[in-house]
Amino acid sequence: MWDLVVVGAGISGAGVARDAARRGLSVLVVDAADVAHGTSSRSTRLIHGGVRYLEQGQIGLVYEALRERSRLYRAAGHLVQPARFLFPAFAGDRLGPWKLRMGLALYDALNLFRGAGHDGVSAARCLELEPLLAREGLRGAVLYEDAVTDDARLTLAVLQDARRHGADVLTYCPVDALRKADDGIEVQLSDGLVAHGREVVVATGPWTGRALLGDPGADVVLKSKGVHLVLRAEDVPVRRPVVVQAPGDSRRILFVVPWGSRTYVGTTDTPYDGDPNGCGIAPHEETELLETIRRVMPHANLSADAVISAWAGVRPLVRPEGSAEDSVELSRKHRIVHGDSGAIGLVGGKLTTFRAMAEEVVDLVVERLRPRWPEDRSPPTACSTIDSPLVPFEPLSPGEHEDPLIADLSQRHGPAARQLAAQARGIESLEARIVADLPYRRIELEYAISHEGAVHVSDVLRRRIPLALTDPQLGGAVARAVATALVEARGGQGVEIEDELDRYRDETQRESRRVPHIGPAPSRPTG
Repeated sequence: MWDLVVVGAGISGAGVARDAARRGLSVLVVDAADVAHGTSSRSTRLIHGGVRYLEQGQIGLVYEALRERSRLYRAAGHLVQPARFLFPAFAGDRLGPWKLRMGLALYDALNLFRGAGHDGVSAARCLELEPLLAREGLRGAVLYEDAVTDDARLTLAVLQDARRHGADVLTYCPVDALRKADDGIEVQLSDGLVAHGREVVVATGPWTGRALLGDPGADVVLKSKGVHLVLRAEDVPVRRPVVVQAPGDSRRILFVVPWGSRTYVGTTDTPYDGDPNGCGIAPHEETELLETIRRVMPHANLSADAVISAWAGVRPLVRPEGSAEDSVELSRKHRIVHGDSGAIGLVGGKLTTFRAMAEEVVDLVVERLRPRWPEDRSPPTACSTIDSPLVPFEPLSPGEHEDPLIADLSQRHGPAARQLAAQARGIESLEARIVADLPYRRIELEYAISHEGAVHVSDVLRRRIPLALTDPQLGGAVARAVATALVEARGGQGVEIEDELDRYRDETQRESRRVPHIGPAPSRPTG
């Protein structure tokens, strides 16, 4: 029997598993799909306090998010990078320069004046900082600090740390039901097996509902759809992240974010009623998003033909009782619910605050376990995630960062990059970049399968290495090799390779409306 079974391997479930495993609990994580398959690989890829939440009076949420942002700088510096965001104000925008300066002054105070404070800049200075912005109607801007991240890699790193502390992880293992038992909760898996947990935490994001939590889980989530587009940096050459106010009375803001040799834009925020698995970008959403950004960056190449790829995801927002508010106005706070089986449901929240949410949930789990804790085991320890690094190796030196191979790998693997580089060094099939202008190395394809739990092609090319988002061929040049390696690793048959490739095409097209260009299987020699 497990002390804790966590249903869901997104950032919330990964955070709970890590915290619990580090305290000495035996932990099992199960998910119906891959690590970070849902919302946790489909965000705007930011670690931020939430400037706009100040307008909603969510002072506590912003304070908590800024505190957790500072902790992530220390714990995962290779995945959470501070950046100076530029927030311009144009004539007709809801927030003018003086309101922005007032809001950012409060933002700095809630951050306890750590890091770089905000600066107000004139329209002329704003154009010097970001020449791509429109001149007409520009009234000024503020510069402030927030952070960019790789959401899927962050989730994986959190879960890998849980595994280092004894947690077991089963992906592609759906849960059909939870049932009360005399000594805990029975977790009925779809393959007929049953896992027994003294406690169970359900962290299934937009899939939260009656199926696993009973009536307490019904209608607790309001789903919001967000869409992002990826373009070449040469077409949208922003120098820093830029915040764009949506036109009209909406409080929605969008971001234009440099991403190496790429730039991405987003996000939309619209109610969504369908299955999160079927969420994809619609033509009108792409058009509207491009038009919104073109309003403030008229000289960028924001044509539909310039879009390389796209992603779409569903945010699980906590539905206020008796309210059907627009998703833009809803709080990003989380809620804990208690299911009919006795399971604990973790609903809502922000990527930035995952660690704090996990601490609160695991505190509750430990409190419930304490009266029935086995006498022959040491009691659970206190939470140890506040300052613990996600990758527990000696930090890379400045000299190591100058090595092009390590520099590429370190963006995703941090200090573990030196081990990957040592394996790849001098072997062209492992050392080379997969795409010339992208920092992904071939050793990472092998590593994703051997050490990072990848099961399907999308796991490798969408979440371990985001070629499906950044490569004009959407990873098509290496998809067959990846499918072959995956099938061979599990002892499958050759026909499964084509099944894997069909699955990858379908998943990529459903999300982005674009189809990977995968070459045919090599012909066998005759004679």
